Amino acid sequence: MICPKCKIEYEKGYTKCSDCHIDLVERVDVPQHVYRISQIGLSMLKFGIALLFVGILELLTLITLNDANIIRRTYGGGPGEGILSELNPVARLLIYVQFIICLMVIIYGFFSKERN
Repeated sequence: MICPKCKIEYEKGYTKCSDCHIDLVERVDVPQHVYRISQIGLSMLKFGIALLFVGILELLTLITLNDANIIRRTYGGGPGEGILSELNPVARLLIYVQFIICLMVIIYGFFSKERN
């Protein structure tokens, strides 16, 4: 016999746990633990997804400004190929770092598990 709450084993003949005061069960009736995303992990997951959408909107804004040649006049940068090639290297680095942080927050939120 075993207590389903505190998992203390008892000899046959006992019917209640002396600590929890609940009925004992056979060992096969003990439910398995289920892991799920914790509340903090769920909050981090939502925050990471929101950051990702903000980053995408910023990137779309930069592409639009690039098409209007506003970026070249404002931030500098030289000719090249690709959407972000005309951006200042510092601005380009900040965009990359922002996306890496978004992915790290999402991964952290996804892997924050708690036992049920």
